Amino acid sequence: MNERGRQADFSALDFSRVAVIGCPGSGKTTFAKSMGAIMSRQVWHLDKVLWNPNWEMLPYDKRKAIHDGLISNSEWIIDGMWRSHLTDRFGRATLVIFLDYKRRVSYFRALKRRIKYRGKQRDDIADGCLEKLDKDFTEYIWNFRKNVRPTILRLIAEYPQTAVITLPNPKSADKFLYGLSRYVANKTE
Repeated sequence: MNERGRQADFSALDFSRVAVIGCPGSGKTTFAKSMGAIMSRQVWHLDKVLWNPNWEMLPYDKRKAIHDGLISNSEWIIDGMWRSHLTDRFGRATLVIFLDYKRRVSYFRALKRRIKYRGKQRDDIADGCLEKLDKDFTEYIWNFRKNVRPTILRLIAEYPQTAVITLPNPKSADKFLYGLSRYVANKTE
């Protein structure tokens, strides 16, 4: 399912297990928080639970155990990429929201976030991990469409049973969230 220019049929979507993926800076966390608020659901931020302080990566086995514990639940909204665990999350998700923005959008947003949170702790990243934008991270963003996007497209093809909403720009994401809020409000009336 591709939502380029048309509204999603929310009644046809299963929102039980939602994975929000995309390039760093695309707005995965903001999108997931908004979705969680609309649906009154907890959101799990992978950058919050899979890092040690000072951006020290947890050992793979520990990360996998945490990730597998999250995706084993019957309901979740999870934001983050973590390509090493993406296949498992993709296979378990009932819906994947792919923020497939142009490189310049993600790059600019990551830079803006860096300026806003310089030397500060965000609530969606692990304790002791201050906002940063180093060379490796900027190269990852710059090369995301070439190096990571093909993996996402392969997973979309390999898991046809998993609904995927591809949102190509922030306006389409806002439109999706607005439609979702109207859908949820109408369901509860």
